[in-house]
Amino acid sequence: MSRCLLIVNPTAGRERAKYFKEPLKNQLDTMYDDVEMRITTGPGDATDWAREASLTGFDAVFCMGGDGTLNETVNGLALAGRSSITFGFIPLGTVNDLGRALSMPLHPEAAIAGLKNAHIQRVDIARANDRYFVNTIAAGFMPEAVSHVSIEQKTRLGPLAYFLTGLKALQNHETYLFKIENDNGVYIHRSPLIVIMLTNSVGSFRNLAPAAQVDDGKLWVGVFKDCSYLDMIKAIPEFLAGSPLSSEYMNLSTTTHLKITLIDGTLTTNMDGDKGPDFPLDLEILPSFLNVCVPSAPPSSLPLVHLLPHKG
Repeated sequence: MSRCLLIVNPTAGRERAKYFKEPLKNQLDTMYDDVEMRITTGPGDATDWAREASLTGFDAVFCMGGDGTLNETVNGLALAGRSSITFGFIPLGTVNDLGRALSMPLHPEAAIAGLKNAHIQRVDIARANDRYFVNTIAAGFMPEAVSHVSIEQKTRLGPLAYFLTGLKALQNHETYLFKIENDNGVYIHRSPLIVIMLTNSVGSFRNLAPAAQVDDGKLWVGVFKDCSYLDMIKAIPEFLAGSPLSSEYMNLSTTTHLKITLIDGTLTTNMDGDKGPDFPLDLEILPSFLNVCVPSAPPSSLPLVHLLPHKG
């Protein structure tokens, strides 16, 4: 008998989950023999439940919520260490970078309908100290600024709220001295911002690591240069037009292991939209760890890897 756990964050997406949780469960009921739905009441619930489900023989874990719920659920699966379980998610957040990278429908109703013809895509995750992430971990002026974006701003402006807030913070940004150790050597950089990426979508933009793939087995490391505010302003039109960010503004490299030490200053990190671990950071890629159930999208969607098994 196939078993599926459905984790729902009732506060995500301006509390829209209440409109979509039953249609999602009904769809999952056609795919699995037994579907158990649990509603989160606080931080950590999704992690605990996903880990428990993985260790007790569930065949699949799905979640509905924002990037925070997605990250918590993946952390639970990673802590259990069982990479064969099927993982699915219905996006309700502001940015939904993993959904964008997978070319899945971003409207909940369309994503649920797309499960009828879903496919499985292998997806990398990465470890940062004792935690895991699926999109990005960053440190510098941008994460510090966007942590103060209000729910009202996100509701009114969507992903653009983060961009505008970061742009304002750029006017008086500080720089920090980092020691970076990766597969290629040891480097010292003074930078206002470091971003480690797993996909080609960062804050809904695809300019920072456009060649990144969800299953390429790489950490994409962007180290921004200390450019003037006016120089960065000049780059905005091309950036908004979708052009890759020039090496004039950022050094981009790939690695499988990475250690970052903050030499001077005080700085926090942001992981998948929430507060991340403290420095020093020890990171490694976990290639193709997730088996993600990707809802079908319009004809421009990613090619199928293999079909999701039917119920039974």
